[in-house]
This record gives sequence, C-alpha cells and structure tokens, in this order.
Amino acid sequence: MKWFSRVLIMTVISGAVAVSLSYLSVLDETAGVFRTVKAQPVSEGNIVDVVSKMQLHLRIRRVEINHAIVSIDLLAVKTTEPTDMVKDLYEIPRYLFGASTNIHQVLIRVLDSSADQGASPQLLIASDARREKWLPSDSRIHPQSLDELQQYLDAHYRMTYTPKWQERTKEKS
Repeated sequence: MKWFSRVLIMTVISGAVAVSLSYLSVLDETAGVFRTVKAQPVSEGNIVDVVSKMQLHLRIRRVEINHAIVSIDLLAVKTTEPTDMVKDLYEIPRYLFGASTNIHQVLIRVLDSSADQGASPQLLIASDARREKWLPSDSRIHPQSLDELQQYLDAHYRMTYTPKWQERTKEKS
C-alpha cells in the first residue's frame, strides 16, 4: 500500500508543477520569451524603429512612408558587392511584410554614390515589391548566391536593372 500512496503523491506534485508552469506565461505576458512577436502597423512614428532593426549591407539614404507604401533609397559605393545589394533588396520587403500589418508595397532603389562628388547618385537597380506577391512561407527560403537571389526577386517582384547595373555585375564577375 505504501507504493500506491507514493505514486499518488508524485502524480499530484507533477500535475501541480505542470499547472504552475503553464500559469507562468499568463503572469509575464510582457516578456518577449513568453509571447510571439506580432506584426504591428507601421507609421511615420515608428518607421525609424522598424527600419533600424533590419540588418542591411548598404547605407540608407531616405525612408518615406505614404499610406501603405514604403519607399527606401539605399546608397552603394564602388566596393559594394552586387550580392550585398541584391540581399538587401530581398531582405527589406521580407522583413517589412512580416513585421507590419498595413504595408502593401515596398519600393526600393539602390543608388550608386561612387560617381562624381557634385553629381547626384545614379540608379543601379530598383524593386517594386507587393504584399500579394509575398508569401509568409517564403520566409523559410533563404537564397544564397547572386543568381538565386535575382531569380527569386524576378519571380516575385517587379525589378528594374539599369545599364550601369549590368556594367557593374560584369566587372565583378
């Protein structure tokens, strides 16, 4: 009979531990560990916070939000690799669509700042990403090479490649 009381006590203790552990998440809902990160509306008030969380290879020249459209200008220098530019074009819409509920279009321009000091930067490559072409399941896909990234971008977004981009990619290869 002793073994029966021991099993009963251990069962009650195990149940109490399980219930108390499940109650912990209710106690500390503000901690990021106990809740999933939810998409938030992006506005002029928090666009800087949202964009600063992105890990980009290029410098940001300008960010603008107008209703459901975010426009971002990035600056590339002469030493910037084409792969880094294309990675940023891939990462920005993926991050913004995943982190927001109200952004439906992301316009990105990569400008070449290595031209003459007095001249304005010239367009290298541009992307028009729309939420309806983006699938949340695509966030598990991580293309690595320049060709894979360009194929993904060409298939999902409207891309514009300038002759200056063509020259630059030929120089690097």
